[in-house]
Amino acid sequence: MDFFTAPPPPSEPEPVEEMVHPAWVGPPDAMLGGTVPIERTVFRSEALVIVLTSAVAFPEGVKLHTQMAARRVEGVSEKTWWDRHELFFGVRHHRGARPGEPLGDEVLRFGVRFPDGGKATTVDGRQHPGEWPPPRPEGPLLRDSGGGGGGGGDHFVSSSRKLWLWPLPPSEPFEFVVEWPAFDVPLTFVEIDGALIAAAAERARPYWP
Repeated sequence: MDFFTAPPPPSEPEPVEEMVHPAWVGPPDAMLGGTVPIERTVFRSEALVIVLTSAVAFPEGVKLHTQMAARRVEGVSEKTWWDRHELFFGVRHHRGARPGEPLGDEVLRFGVRFPDGGKATTVDGRQHPGEWPPPRPEGPLLRDSGGGGGGGGDHFVSSSRKLWLWPLPPSEPFEFVVEWPAFDVPLTFVEIDGALIAAAAERARPYWP
């Protein structure tokens, strides 16, 4: 007679319902968006460049790609440079953006403004809450989806940020906006061709039929 017996096979786990995030949270996972090269210099000084490089459009929104680069110029102290280096990598990206308080100079602000006066910014306090699924917000909404560093050191640093704009902007020109007081970037507007983004959204297609 057998004394030691193998344990019974495990029961089949309950199927897990696939979590699909709403369109206002970010781009769809299993879809190839239509890409638009933009390559617009939004701001340039002796110390800093901010470029809106491209847009990837989907039926319900568009992902905007930005690239930033800074260099240490004459007169910038060691402490100031490394403070700016820290800002570049987003360590203090959202400080000062609490409701009811003024924005700190270190906060990088992106936004869009449409011909009808509607606007959305990355600091308007309408980032989705921790609950899931998040409630549908009033559009438009611009979310900072984060980014990464492309390199840096004692005299040069670069990084990128990705922004999600929902819903898809109208097929007409609109403005892309940036401001960053810590880097002496004033409130700056550049015009973007919404028709190109709308056309790119029509080229979006799922990875699998």
